[in-house]
Amino acid sequence: LNAADPSIVQPGTYTAALTLGSDTPYKLDKVPVSMKVSPPATWGKITGIVQYTDKSGKLVPIPGATVQIDTWATHYTLHTDVTGHYALWLDYRNNPLTVIAAKDGYQPQVATVKIKKGATVTQSFTLLID
Repeated sequence: LNAADPSIVQPGTYTAALTLGSDTPYKLDKVPVSMKVSPPATWGKITGIVQYTDKSGKLVPIPGATVQIDTWATHYTLHTDVTGHYALWLDYRNNPLTVIAAKDGYQPQVATVKIKKGATVTQSFTLLID
């Protein structure tokens, strides 16, 4: 496990299993391993849920919604998971962020967000049906 691997782009816990080989007649079980990658001190996390209000007034998550995060330097395109959630760690010096939530059949929404180093900021969206 190597946190310097270029595919490791976000903090979190990464897991794998080691397969052992031997000339013994006995079965060798896989050995689970994990690596925790901590965020740099200047990073903060933005997270939230994209949802809509159904006819009964209940909030329902929107899986697969697009969340675009624009900074002064770059942009990120995320998609919500099956529970409508998204999350991204990035350097607080990217502030302010413009966050756009969209999905076909819904009216997109935009918010301006400031992340804080070492903290999590939540920006959720309730989209209106088109």
